[in-house]
Amino acid sequence: MRANALIAMVLLSAVTSVAPVGAADKKPLIIEGTARVIDAGTLQIDKNVIRLFGIVAPGPRQKCLRGSLPWLCGAAARTYLVELADGKQARCEAVESFNARCIVGDRDLSNEMVRAGWAVADEAGTAYLPAEEKARAAKRGLWEYAPE
Repeated sequence: MRANALIAMVLLSAVTSVAPVGAADKKPLIIEGTARVIDAGTLQIDKNVIRLFGIVAPGPRQKCLRGSLPWLCGAAARTYLVELADGKQARCEAVESFNARCIVGDRDLSNEMVRAGWAVADEAGTAYLPAEEKARAAKRGLWEYAPE
């Protein structure tokens, strides 16, 4: 039950848009440049604010429980994304308005966040579900203190 509460808290902290980028005849929007991490699920490249596609990550002030003690899991998740992407060259392809699949080096940032347990797959990110299951089983990130 607590694991469901953890997921519910993470889901409540995210706001995503589901409007399509454009008509099928348009080229996908590609944004490239130096990434700056805003929070555990959001980057900025130049003046473009980009939500990572397919995931829900805890908000900046999101708290989780470690036993009965709260801890700032949102800050920890952001720290992990900073390690992956902040100040590095990123290439983001818009999938939905304000949502993009972002790559740094050869790593899909959404997949890396889910694999490390710092985000969960959303309804559009079904490709990330196997990584989420492995993170949960290994008790990584947000799952470290989640009850069985």
